[in-house]
Amino acid sequence: MQHRRVTRRGKTVIAIGAVAAGVLASLGVIQYAMSSENSAAKPNVTVTTTSQDTLGTPDAALDVTEPSADVKVATGSFKQQRGMLTVEVTRVEAANGRVKLFVTATNASQARMTLPVDGIAVLDDLKRTYTASSSKWDGLLTQGGSNSGTVVLDEKVGAGVKSLTLTFSSISGQFAPTGASVSVAGIPLPK
Repeated sequence: MQHRRVTRRGKTVIAIGAVAAGVLASLGVIQYAMSSENSAAKPNVTVTTTSQDTLGTPDAALDVTEPSADVKVATGSFKQQRGMLTVEVTRVEAANGRVKLFVTATNASQARMTLPVDGIAVLDDLKRTYTASSSKWDGLLTQGGSNSGTVVLDEKVGAGVKSLTLTFSSISGQFAPTGASVSVAGIPLPK
């Protein structure tokens, strides 16, 4: 019987391979736990509302003409996952009916996806639809990557609106969600 001698270099390569496999397995478990609908690993949603004057507005796209206007802010985690795509809204700013949503899209697939600006629509709880052509949104999501941007509604939100639904339609890519769209519902408007 012939015995093969394992050198120190061979042992090192085997050890590095085992560590790499362990790390990849751990990352897979973490990703599964975070993507599961009933996962205890997901953060709880908290909504807070604050006011600040327009001079403290983080982005000029929401500036208003009245000098006394307050920007109201709601924060939280409002998201929807469809297939390999997750869309999350983490912040909502409102001033005099103008609304801006802070959005992050994550592509967990091995192919790129495109979420075009002209495919963005927002529906309020009173069933009115708003476009968002003036948004600062780069619609290209590379494989395994994510993008963040702002979705600014072109029209003012009507009185009495309490929540919004953000929809990205016309999504393209090899692993785009079935129906080529994803919607995030129940996004509260700050009071």
